[in-house]
Amino acid sequence: MGGVTRNVRTYDHFCLVARALEGVGDRWSLLVIRDLLSGPKRFTDLMDRLGGITPKTLSHRLSELEAAGIVTADREPGRREVRYGLTPAGADLRPVVDGLREWGLRHAWRWPRAGEPLHGEHLLRSAIQAIDLAADDHRPARWHFRLDGADYLAESDGQHWSLTAKAPSGPADVAVTATTQALTAFIFAGSDAGLDLTGDTEPVQRFRRLIVALATVVAPAQTGPD
Repeated sequence: MGGVTRNVRTYDHFCLVARALEGVGDRWSLLVIRDLLSGPKRFTDLMDRLGGITPKTLSHRLSELEAAGIVTADREPGRREVRYGLTPAGADLRPVVDGLREWGLRHAWRWPRAGEPLHGEHLLRSAIQAIDLAADDHRPARWHFRLDGADYLAESDGQHWSLTAKAPSGPADVAVTATTQALTAFIFAGSDAGLDLTGDTEPVQRFRRLIVALATVVAPAQTGPD
């Protein structure tokens, strides 16, 4: 009999938490969804972000999530690479992922360990969520990051921050070019080394003030690197 074999057990009782976990509770599933929340990705893009996953496991998870109506696969004729995105049901998991990240900021924070993968997109998403939590500055903003050769747009509408894996279509208030390691050092240690920061004086000063909110939320002085 064909079809995708499920790894997660069926709980076999009526509980909507259990029902939800039957759909997204497998190891890696929520992390795949996390990485698709910033926009569609190729298989290689997901492999780059999901340090430690094997191609076989990622293929299996994508097939499961597609069968569950959470992920969509754009298999355009003549194009070699498939692009994966979220269905409306998948996109509805954004507050779940944001809630887990907020809990992690408050209760599960630690410094990255030696050799542990640290992707720029994950650092930026934690940073903008920390700004939402800690900053008392809710004016609109557009920040363009180019980290390790990849573009990201962090944007505030005056209420909440969002992050998409793309370059801005128009001018940004601040443009940052750096490696992920250099941005990490800037956020947590205030080091400008390896950081190219451009923009008008006031937006740049505001950026410097807000981006360190992540360091404030997680209190790194009390929990230094291993």
